[in-house]
Amino acid sequence: MKIIIQFMFVFLAWNSHALAEGSSTKDNNLTQVIKQAEAGDASAQARLGWIYSNGIGVTLDADKAVEWYEKAAAQGYPKAQFELGEMYGSGEVVSTIAKDPIKAIKWYEKAAAQGYPKAQFALGEIHLTGEGVVKDPAKAVTWYQKAAAQGYIKAQYNLGWMYQNGRGVAKDSVLAYAWHNLAARQGDENAKKQRDLTGLNSVQRAEAEKISASWKQGQVLSR
Repeated sequence: MKIIIQFMFVFLAWNSHALAEGSSTKDNNLTQVIKQAEAGDASAQARLGWIYSNGIGVTLDADKAVEWYEKAAAQGYPKAQFELGEMYGSGEVVSTIAKDPIKAIKWYEKAAAQGYPKAQFALGEIHLTGEGVVKDPAKAVTWYQKAAAQGYIKAQYNLGWMYQNGRGVAKDSVLAYAWHNLAARQGDENAKKQRDLTGLNSVQRAEAEKISASWKQGQVLSR
């Protein structure tokens, strides 16, 4: 019974994490996942990597997680590429994996090239902070825009902040309000607070509301 409960949790947790990413592995039995992973199923390999990296139903093992993520990433599976970026970006003290910003960037870029918004956002963060690259707020804006255009809430919030503070772009309170407004509509309370602090007059606010109201998937807001 304990094993069944554990793997029900694996199934639910993974699918809440990756449902929208088209996982082709439908069996939630670990033995079956391993069988599919060993047969070369990239989705199963990525799932197995996630299971090991979180210690769900198995002993947490970051090295095994990387091993399975790499198998899926080699097949071009963007989620696995992103997760490798995360692991190398942070370093895993429970394993032999050392923090390596260069490797992290390599994997993020592979996932980002396939339109994976989390990886695009991560590259924005990297270029904003300058970890492993020359600090470049303008490049950060470019990556944030790619993720924000897909509706990625964190990127929308960050773009609002960039426009509000003139980082990597010309300061523009109207666009700051518009981006924060998009994030606020998705439930981001901090974005709502920042939006309401932009200090726009009624004319500017009406323009910003119109800009955000006209946003469509794949679009970058502009004036």
